Amino acid sequence: MSELGQRLREAREQKQINLDDLQKTTKIQKRYLLAIEEGNFDALPGKFYARAFVKNYAEAVGLDSEQIFQEFGNELPNPHKEGSELPSRRSARAQKTPTAPKKKSKGYSIFPALVAGLLIIVVFAGIWVFAQYNSQDSAEGVVPEEQDDRFEGEISEEIPTVPDEEEEEVATVEEETAADEEEVEEQTQVLSQTEVSGNHSYYTLDGTDTFEVKLLATGRSYVGIANAKGNSFFAAEVKDGDELDYDFSAEEEITFNLGASNNVQLLINGEPFELPLEAVHQKVTITFALANE
Repeated sequence: MSELGQRLREAREQKQINLDDLQKTTKIQKRYLLAIEEGNFDALPGKFYARAFVKNYAEAVGLDSEQIFQEFGNELPNPHKEGSELPSRRSARAQKTPTAPKKKSKGYSIFPALVAGLLIIVVFAGIWVFAQYNSQDSAEGVVPEEQDDRFEGEISEEIPTVPDEEEEEVATVEEETAADEEEVEEQTQVLSQTEVSGNHSYYTLDGTDTFEVKLLATGRSYVGIANAKGNSFFAAEVKDGDELDYDFSAEEEITFNLGASNNVQLLINGEPFELPLEAVHQKVTITFALANE
C-alpha cells in the first residue's frame, strides 16, 4: 500500500465510511477505490482519471485535496509526461484518415499505344541512320540526291505521329490526379479550443465534413446532449458499459453536459477527445465549422 493510499484509507476508517458508501458518494466504482488505496493506478480506466478520482475520494472523507496533491503528488501518474492510454488526436487522425482512390480515366488506356508508337519511331530512325551510313560507305561518296529523297520519303510515310487529342487526354489525367491528391490533403480534422469559462469549455471542429460522436460510459454519470437551439438529443443517467452514437454533421453546435465526467469518454469522428478540465461536472460545446459555412 502506498503512503497516499494509506492516508486516504485511514481518513475513511476514521469517518467510519465503508467502500460501498464511498462508491455511492463519489460515483467511483468500488474496485477503483480499492486500487487507489493500494496505489495500483494501472488498474484505473486511464492515467488521465487518477487525479480526478483521488480528488473525489479525498473530499468525500473530509481531506483537503490540494494539500493531498502537494504531499503525495509524486505518487500520482502524470498523463502529460507518461502519455495517456488513449491514442493522441494527431496519431489517430493519421491512422484513420482515408486515402481517396484515384479516379480512373480512359487516358490510361492510351499509354500502351503511345509507348508502342515511340518504339516504332526509334526503330525506324535507327534503320534510317544505319542505311545512310552503309550507302555512303558503298558509294564512296554522297548518295545521289534523288535516291536519298526517295528513301527519306518511304521512311517518313511509315513513321506514325502522336495525335494532339491523345496528348491533351494525358495532360487531363495528370491534372485530375493532382486535384484528387489536393482534395485528400484538405480532409484533415482540426479540433481547436477557443474559450474556457468556469467549468464550460468551447471548441471548433474544422477540416472535415462529418461530425460523428461516440460516448462510452465507464461508470455512472448524468449525460445531457443538446444543440444550439436547445433541442435535447439525450438527458439521462448512463452506467458502466453504455454507448451512445450520434451523427451531428447537420448541426451547427452541440453541447455535452457531463455530471461525472471522469466516468465518460468521448470520440469525435473516431478520434478520442480528452476532456480539458479535471472538474467532475463540466460542459463542452463544439461548433461545427462546416455547418456554419
